[in-house]
Amino acid sequence: MEPLYSETYLDAKTPKERMQKRGIMIAICIILPVVDLFILHSAILLFVIVIADAIMIALLPKKQTAYEYVFVDGQIDFDVIYGGEQRKTLQKIDLEKVDVVAPENSHALDSHRQLPLKDYSSGYDSDRHYIAVFRGDDGNSIRIRFTPDETLLQNMKSKARSKIQS
Repeated sequence: MEPLYSETYLDAKTPKERMQKRGIMIAICIILPVVDLFILHSAILLFVIVIADAIMIALLPKKQTAYEYVFVDGQIDFDVIYGGEQRKTLQKIDLEKVDVVAPENSHALDSHRQLPLKDYSSGYDSDRHYIAVFRGDDGNSIRIRFTPDETLLQNMKSKARSKIQS
């Protein structure tokens, strides 16, 4: 039997916290040289500020965020991609450790609403988001919000039909 495989790539809405952090860093990069030029008049301090600004600009959080879900024979890897170039694996789950996967407003999730939530979804209200209730290696359960495509849903149903709600 051939293993089930799918990849789902989706652009996501940039989280508010990331945008706020980016805005604060840009404001600091602008305000510090202005303060030095008009109030402090220190060439040495200006040099230090310009170097600090260059470092801060290099470390600015990327504006573009995307998620990729890779399903391989019962395991889902949730990756985030920042700015189209930095990839980070956020979570790996095995369907054997999943209690239920259902649309986010499903009554099948009512008894799990108090669990911590990790959001790996597109963030757009127009998309259909799902919640996976997953038991981690430490024994604690968490909810994962994500935005699967039809191929991913079908692969999950093929592997664990009783756990996947539509």
